[in-house]
Amino acid sequence: TCNPSDLSFIQGSYGIKKELPIVPGFEGTGIVVDADKDAHAQLLLGKRVSFNSHPQLNGSWAEYCVTNTNACIPVHSAITIEQAACMLVNPYTAFALFDIIKERKSKAFIMNASSGQLAGMLQNLAKKENIKIINIVRKNNQIELLKSKGEEYVLSSSEADFLIILKELIQKLGATTFIDAVSGEVSGKILELMPPSSQLILYGALTGENLNYISAKDLIFSGKSIVGFNLIKWFENKTMSEISEVTSKLQEKMVKGEIKTEIYKKVHFEEVNTSLVRYIINMSAGKIIIEP
Repeated sequence: TCNPSDLSFIQGSYGIKKELPIVPGFEGTGIVVDADKDAHAQLLLGKRVSFNSHPQLNGSWAEYCVTNTNACIPVHSAITIEQAACMLVNPYTAFALFDIIKERKSKAFIMNASSGQLAGMLQNLAKKENIKIINIVRKNNQIELLKSKGEEYVLSSSEADFLIILKELIQKLGATTFIDAVSGEVSGKILELMPPSSQLILYGALTGENLNYISAKDLIFSGKSIVGFNLIKWFENKTMSEISEVTSKLQEKMVKGEIKTEIYKKVHFEEVNTSLVRYIINMSAGKIIIEP
């Protein structure tokens, strides 16, 4: 599968660095054909799994891939190969972020990059819990698309009165959490509009920019905070039983179709270069699946 994190890695701007030459790809699916001698690894032998690639070795855009045992999740038989190939990065991130939103008891939250795949999963989870979302997109045609899917509040950050309307909605809905995939100057301005004790959770940087325009007064006197979210660290901080519990809930939602990744195209290795260009131009069209 190709994710924005893969593109950042290829460009050399991602937080994970590997020694070149290297095969990209942070997630995938396949059959375990060889395993270590320990009991957990042996249980995976012959099973279909979704996996995160090894942090130092070649990635998933290959016929064979070596990774850690704890980076492999057995896949329910009702989940398709395509959905299994996309199961770890976006679904687990959406699930983890939504858990944070619920722990913070947020009645509403703000989310940018709202036409993306991960955003769609958060939208489905929020509907089930009756939690409101202020969706932010960059293009006006994405507003109609999201509203046709049932999203009530959708704003375009390219409009001149964007921050004025956003401030009104924040006050109306009481949004106290901001799920940020974009970073940059606008993110800081959004946090400034939010009420005391609000939190910005940064899980991406699609602009390629650092966070800025952060009010020191807000952080010191209004109790606002900024935290980063990294899925690898999230997995490392969970016990095997906690991961199993999340996996069970997540795969149940995937089987029911409550969480689903839109697939734009399946391509072979020789088509990767041209397909990546199409993916960069229109990421919201769906994921590209790379198959041998």
